[in-house]
Amino acid sequence: MEDSDFKTATERRLAEIWADVMRLDKDKVKRDQDFFDVGGDSLLATKVVLRVRKDWDIKITVRVLNDAPVLAELAERIDQRVTKSAQPTADSPTTTTRANRAQACLWDMRPGTGDSGQGTVLVLPHAGGSAQNYGPWADWLPKDLRLLAAQYPARASRADEPVAADLHRIVDEILQGLGDLEGPLYVFGHSMGSYVGYELCWREQSAGRPPAVLFASGAVPPHRHRPNPASEEEITDEWLLGILGMYEGISDDLMNHPEVMSQALRTLRGDVKLFRNYAYGDVRRRLDIPIVVFGGEQDDLVPTAEAERWSELGTAECTTHLMSGGHFFYLDHMATVTGAMSKYFVSDHDGQRK
Repeated sequence: MEDSDFKTATERRLAEIWADVMRLDKDKVKRDQDFFDVGGDSLLATKVVLRVRKDWDIKITVRVLNDAPVLAELAERIDQRVTKSAQPTADSPTTTTRANRAQACLWDMRPGTGDSGQGTVLVLPHAGGSAQNYGPWADWLPKDLRLLAAQYPARASRADEPVAADLHRIVDEILQGLGDLEGPLYVFGHSMGSYVGYELCWREQSAGRPPAVLFASGAVPPHRHRPNPASEEEITDEWLLGILGMYEGISDDLMNHPEVMSQALRTLRGDVKLFRNYAYGDVRRRLDIPIVVFGGEQDDLVPTAEAERWSELGTAECTTHLMSGGHFFYLDHMATVTGAMSKYFVSDHDGQRK
């Protein structure tokens, strides 16, 4: 991390915080980087804000980072608060930056090359998750693929938006964001994301442009969906905290700031309501593409017998891969999961599976 890359001491210190919180190589942190484009998400944003509060002894919220996600812009906001100068106006450069961010519902983990036949992997997050939770996947998947992750409303760069009220609306906006892809589309979804993926694949198949494969992870098949918790039961904070704890645990920093935890719980509660209200319908809809299923052998939310029933929703090949672990088993099995996925990717060079 060269001092010449930064214009102020605040920028240099903020870069150190980013590198520490997001586990980035310090030499690769630059003043023009967008927090969400380099792997930041809602929980990491909370950690950054807590560090900023401590180091500069100022009052600052996650909303400030959402509004000024570029390192240099956030550093400027910090300096303004330290010196008690005027707050940025609504027509500041930050607003322009956010307004010009193409396809707000999709995050380019690895941009495409522009080649007409290039394949695209679309990653669909779990309830309460953000696109940036899946940033590390870029290190595991073939370099010749474009990687996209869906960014649902009410989190990360879309924190100011309300939670989606209907799963099909999420599918609508993702399809609009994808546009007319020319190369093969590979769809991966985890938990709630598997349902988004299934409905997206069905819509594309019905339109005569089916994706190449659906990777369904950590989910009971849609036609077997049962509300959890049951529709008549209240979605309590205790239940939601249990779900959050399944991922990577709940940091002490988060627990010690009730207003931040409240925001995280509101987002997750909205997603859980959306998922609970999902209705498959009375008519069985089968995909004519391969379905590859991943599941955790100790997943209390998805019994292994249910994971194997995804085969009832397809007319083509359906394989199931079970591995040790709970609902987020893939965190400990990235090589196994991405290795199984890679067998379905078509090479740009010879048109054959890898």
